[in-house]
Amino acid sequence: KENPPSVTIEAKVETEVKTYTRYEEAISPPKERASSDTTIFRGALMITNLCFGVTIFTFAIRASYFGLCWLIVTGAIVGLITYWTIMRGIIASSKCVEDDFSELTEKLLGGKTRFFLNVIIIVYTYAVMMMFMALIYSLFGRFIYSSGFTKKYSDYENFEDEIWQKAYVKFPVYVGLTLGLCFMCLIRDMDKLNFSAYIGVFSVIYSLFVVLVQCHDYYKDSKTRYYIESDENTHANWFNIKKAFTKDLEFFKGVAALFTANACHPGVFPIFVGFKYQKDGLKKMRYATIIGVLTITLLYILSMIISFVTNPYQPEDVIIYRKSKGGKDIAMTIAKLMVTLSIIFTYPGTYFSLRLSIANSFTKGHISTKFNIILTFVSCYICSAVASI
Repeated sequence: KENPPSVTIEAKVETEVKTYTRYEEAISPPKERASSDTTIFRGALMITNLCFGVTIFTFAIRASYFGLCWLIVTGAIVGLITYWTIMRGIIASSKCVEDDFSELTEKLLGGKTRFFLNVIIIVYTYAVMMMFMALIYSLFGRFIYSSGFTKKYSDYENFEDEIWQKAYVKFPVYVGLTLGLCFMCLIRDMDKLNFSAYIGVFSVIYSLFVVLVQCHDYYKDSKTRYYIESDENTHANWFNIKKAFTKDLEFFKGVAALFTANACHPGVFPIFVGFKYQKDGLKKMRYATIIGVLTITLLYILSMIISFVTNPYQPEDVIIYRKSKGGKDIAMTIAKLMVTLSIIFTYPGTYFSLRLSIANSFTKGHISTKFNIILTFVSCYICSAVASI
């Protein structure tokens, strides 16, 4: 008779079930998170791929102002800063549930900062996506021109003015590229795009290898055409950093280019969130960050040396855009295609970061299939429209 009635027992069981359900939801990754089978190598490779773009091929012109040696030192310092900031964010966010910069900032600085940071991250990511679309279109045009299908045009600038920048060409190309990118961006799990990291890293290494192999011929040609012994302005700049401090602010442009090239931070959280649910996840994040940032820094330094030594007297703005010497350059044409593909496959990783911020800010970490489709197509086509203009 002293036992509680059955309804009380049922209520107790129901309460325990709800408590367990809340616990399961707290420790289980929501839909917008990566799967928990991320490995150190995979995480490092995807971080490396996030930092690749055309910027890596622009270091020759920067070295002509900085001095090659000082640019290498600056690149190493920026690499250390990149590692430090990523690790501070990862360690601090290990106590967060939503795994994004907005919650991390709310924990550190208070709730009012969350809205402003979300706006900044979302606007920044949209700007990067627009830049990627413009780069993809430009690189694709240079690939078509280099492949020999447009022989009647004397140079790329002429081809661009006469054909590639015309609305009847830009519209269908942009629509087709964006449609393909939309289907890639609809994928929720970044692990399904692991192959993109391999393509990105391989394309950069291949392009640098092509420049290195052709270095001797282009160096001789550059010295013959541009070097004048009596004119110091035509000499190779190995150490003189004073040239960077001009009214054109070349020093700040060079430093900004290095920091922009390393600005993979928003994309780190979608990649590394899978480590959070593994044993020794924080340690694995640290190892992946060390390997990824070290790989990026070494490839950047290698690019600085190879690009500059190829033509130290009159460096190109973008080394893979240079005019071919002695007819059609098949190897460099393939390099342009590879770099185009690497940026195409980097685009979804940038979009994942955007979607994660939107999901955690407005839908509590969950996005329905219908909303995911609408958000993806609207975002990608807005970026495409702005890039085309």
